[in-house]
Amino acid sequence: MRFKRQEPFRYQFGQPLPCTFRITRIGEREVETDKGAAEIHDISPRGIRLETNLNLPIDSAKGELEVELQFTIVDQPIAVRGIVIWKKAYANEFQYGLSLEISKQEEMRLIGEIKRHASMYARKKESN
Repeated sequence: MRFKRQEPFRYQFGQPLPCTFRITRIGEREVETDKGAAEIHDISPRGIRLETNLNLPIDSAKGELEVELQFTIVDQPIAVRGIVIWKKAYANEFQYGLSLEISKQEEMRLIGEIKRHASMYARKKESN
């Protein structure tokens, strides 16, 4: 499936942002897996690109794969759910594109944290 981004912006982290995730649903079946480690490479209010060494069971015959991510951009812990929409393999790593399923309030909070991070990163760069 080809995915066309319609977000107002997509923020790419200078250093990938560590996160944890777990699978919460495969198709119609609710599941609760152990947490896995990953890194977020870029983020928007509607999507995330992450990388992990775990090979997630992406299989259209089984239906959508929903995951719950937990991460901190600046200092506020964030937990969001998303649907895995694509997967790419690179050597021993896998990249995944997630479409976030968040409320308008969660979206505004996420945008605020991204802006705070970008501002802090810009000031840090200027002082070097």
